[in-house]
Amino acid sequence: MKTKIVPIKNIFRMKEAADALLSRSAGMPGMGLVYGDTGYGKTTGCTWLVNQVRGVYVRAMSLWSPKSMLEAIARELDIDVRKMTLAAMVETIVLRLGETGRPLFIDECDYLVDSKRLVDTLRDVHDMSASPVILIGMTGIDRKLRGHPQLTGRMAQWVEFTGLDGDDVRLLADGLCEIRVGDALLADLTRRASPPGGGAEIRRVVVGLGNVEQHARRRGLTACDAADLPKGFDFFLGSPGHAPASTAAVRKLGAAA
Repeated sequence: MKTKIVPIKNIFRMKEAADALLSRSAGMPGMGLVYGDTGYGKTTGCTWLVNQVRGVYVRAMSLWSPKSMLEAIARELDIDVRKMTLAAMVETIVLRLGETGRPLFIDECDYLVDSKRLVDTLRDVHDMSASPVILIGMTGIDRKLRGHPQLTGRMAQWVEFTGLDGDDVRLLADGLCEIRVGDALLADLTRRASPPGGGAEIRRVVVGLGNVEQHARRRGLTACDAADLPKGFDFFLGSPGHAPASTAAVRKLGAAA
């Protein structure tokens, strides 16, 4: 399996939204939200995007106060905030973001929305620096944010990470696998990796593709379809009678999703 980012629809829409924020006209709102269920690749996709745009990435925590949030941002900007007041921290962060034009990414932003002080502090950083601020959260965070009109009025981009369809799964198979994976096998994998009423979870698809490739390699196959799998083959645990993909291998595969 190759380690790379495949431009499935979620990744394409997120990159498109980031480009729009970075190239927006002066005075236009510059906040965005990336949200969706776990297993759909938000954090992996955003980590890739942060590297692409030289972003500043911080992960929110449940115990954050305005001071701890500002300290976390300052660390990523190589700012020494010792002996600084909160107001001085904000001013220094704003200056650094304004000078560099680097976008700010805040993961696990669900922790922020219940604190008016955190929301107001983040809004100040956005307004004063004019740098894009991209929040990353779980499904439902979009509804919570609508309770903060001071933020939603600044939200120019909303990107929901949804389940994968058959075209996405084909792109992943072609982009990651070093064997040819057949259509019937991919259709079965897509179905099994999909929760009721939803599209396939990228995490499960990538693990499934990894186990298919291992199965094919053990048998010297350069292509694999449904007919090449043993009865009862488990995409997510591996073929019956064989050990599943190692934890390290699964971690590596997940990084590619």
